[in-house]
Amino acid sequence: MLEELQARIETAGGARASRYRLLKLILFGPFARNTASETAAHSPQSAMNFLVIVSHRALAGMSAFWDEVEERIARDRQVKCPVTLIIHTLPDVNSHLKAGAPFFCQIINQGILVYADSEPGKDGLPKNIITKPITLVSQRAFEIGFENYQYWKRTSEQFLIVGRLGIQAGTDWRNNTAFQLNQAAESSYRMFLLTVTQYAPPSHNLGKLRSLARAVEPKIDEVWAPLQKPYTRHFELLQRAYVEARYSPTYETHADILVWQANRIEVLIGLADALCREHLDRLKAEHGQQNCMSSRTLVSSGDDR
Repeated sequence: MLEELQARIETAGGARASRYRLLKLILFGPFARNTASETAAHSPQSAMNFLVIVSHRALAGMSAFWDEVEERIARDRQVKCPVTLIIHTLPDVNSHLKAGAPFFCQIINQGILVYADSEPGKDGLPKNIITKPITLVSQRAFEIGFENYQYWKRTSEQFLIVGRLGIQAGTDWRNNTAFQLNQAAESSYRMFLLTVTQYAPPSHNLGKLRSLARAVEPKIDEVWAPLQKPYTRHFELLQRAYVEARYSPTYETHADILVWQANRIEVLIGLADALCREHLDRLKAEHGQQNCMSSRTLVSSGDDR
């Protein structure tokens, strides 16, 4: 990362680029919690997740640059599993911590700091201090989570409905159908992440969303298991559909692949839904009210199944 950043600084030139810094690198997820077994650590289902804290918002927003960094890491034979990077500035992270966002609070409380910029401030004292996480009141956490749960569950189901209609419509709809299914899967992961952690990265990369969801709750990845040939390619086609199904004339899929994807996404929505309900039940119980998420309560609260 430091080598790629230095190369970027030299290429970009300018006063601001010369001040770009990697401030902190924090490992989080199963590897940080020491729950990744030796076997799992070397399997394609496991990923090392890092929060990358950088000095400038412009640097955080350079998605193409960070994609290149991830690609270089992926090509490194010494790295035995996928690596997912979440890029934020220090003010962004501290703002989330002050708001009690569970995703960032858990990273700071349970993560492992593997790199920190040691450059002191002008006064000689340490700088780039991470604020102390706060615990969000259960009722407020429930309200935020429930709002996200309702919105993204409805969105994921709507994309899946359109995707299934596209499968029935035939060949001319295939690429559009692939995109609709991609969005159904993305919305499912956003439902889970935003409900449980109040955070989802500003990315349409399905692999990254999947990796983060798995870091929060490994059970959610059971929907794709066992992901072997030809199903590995089926997932890759689903992931690529966000861009290629709309813009690339060479993107090609088939009805049987779309059916498999739709069936898996339906299971994903159901599993994410169940995990979200469990989380919201827990929050409501902590606030002193039991059984808040019964199916009757959900229907009366706007769930239109």
